[in-house]
Amino acid sequence: MELSVFQASLVYGFFIAGATSLGSVASLALRKASFKWLDFGLGFAAGIMIVTSFLSLIVPTISEGLYMDMGIGIGLGIAVIVLLDALLPHEHTVLGYEGPVALRARVRKSWLVALAIVIHNFPEGLAVGVATAFSPATGLSTALAIGVQDVPEGFAVSMPLVLAERKKLKALLVGVLSGLTETVMCVAGALLFSIARALLGIGMGFAAGAMIYVVVEEILPEVMHEKAGNRKLATLGFILGLYTMLYLETLVS
Repeated sequence: MELSVFQASLVYGFFIAGATSLGSVASLALRKASFKWLDFGLGFAAGIMIVTSFLSLIVPTISEGLYMDMGIGIGLGIAVIVLLDALLPHEHTVLGYEGPVALRARVRKSWLVALAIVIHNFPEGLAVGVATAFSPATGLSTALAIGVQDVPEGFAVSMPLVLAERKKLKALLVGVLSGLTETVMCVAGALLFSIARALLGIGMGFAAGAMIYVVVEEILPEVMHEKAGNRKLATLGFILGLYTMLYLETLVS
């Protein structure tokens, strides 16, 4: 039985939320060696996000001849993430604090690190949603890719809370809630752009631009920085992520 856009977005949205929650569960068994594999996992996530942005969002939109819509959407997606970076207090493990200076001392560092990952989740959920509005098959391949890379991101959300506050239940809850933000964005994006199909090209460009910006400006500098201890492992993860998404796209299409 073929699923409607709404039904498919619900299924895909809860799938990617479940993957994030799985990563959060893994953080509860945190060991020192986990940091090394976290860099690998974030590199892997970056590779998947880059290929997903092009194969699931940019290429299908261009194939429909929506060149201008795609360009506008990419610019809007980048602008929104830049605005969120400026307005929301958050902190990267290596690159440090971003956001309003006045809020830095008012929010615990563990929550600042978690907020940085939550910002990443927003465009990922939207990407699955708009891809589903384009076609459920495209949404499926996008959901599979985002779900796979959400496991290390779920780990990264909960890890600082486990380390800093030793409250595993709270860490798990934050991971689950961050995954559910993807579900909300997935369903909202699918419904909005299936109704307003004239704006679908802009929506797909928006999700692509937001994800590309997150990868280039935040994830890659974080894992490839000279202070990061596992750059080669992160690079290997990035390459594996590229291959994984290429083969997922081939299998599903």
